[in-house]
Amino acid sequence: MLHIPTLGDVTSSASQAAGQAVTKVVTDKASQITIPGLGALHTPTLSSGELFGILVVVGVLLMALTLGRTRTLISTLAIYVAFSLQAMFPFFGWLIQHQSFTNDLPTLRVFVFLILYAVVFGLLNRSVLKTRFNLSEASFVAVVAMGLAQLGFIISIILNLAPSFYDISQRLPAKILPFIGNHQALFYWALVPIFLLVFQKKSD
Repeated sequence: MLHIPTLGDVTSSASQAAGQAVTKVVTDKASQITIPGLGALHTPTLSSGELFGILVVVGVLLMALTLGRTRTLISTLAIYVAFSLQAMFPFFGWLIQHQSFTNDLPTLRVFVFLILYAVVFGLLNRSVLKTRFNLSEASFVAVVAMGLAQLGFIISIILNLAPSFYDISQRLPAKILPFIGNHQALFYWALVPIFLLVFQKKSD
């Protein structure tokens, strides 16, 4: 049968053709649009120092939020006590002979320090010092500063006891090693929490 197109069919076909033509023109024009400077944009990359700084900030914030004001001060005191006890620990020779974990004395000293820190912190946190030594009136910034001092103090202790401990010195940016990886730096890091407490006391 011979099909004779009606006026509606012709109008519909014309509308579809016009729509396709307009779509093609718009697509072509859009593909020619360029944004000045867009080609110069690139995905930002972080250096090892910047990445380390970000990790330090995140770690300190987590420490401050986890420990809180009171336990932050107790943790600081536990670092001093654990480091002193490690220096006087008389059983390193016995441990070297009777444990198979490591034969490296500096590495063993670090593990003894960390264990003593955990034990002392747990004991002090359950003692009467928890109610007497606190930073209840300290601001969040002061607590974060104390957490940063703790982190620097602990890393400096580890680097001074065992510079090759799990290659920490190689993972840290070379620019900060002189400020954290020697005996003089350890002395200054030991003073930082004391000065923070003195200034906090004056501000009260």
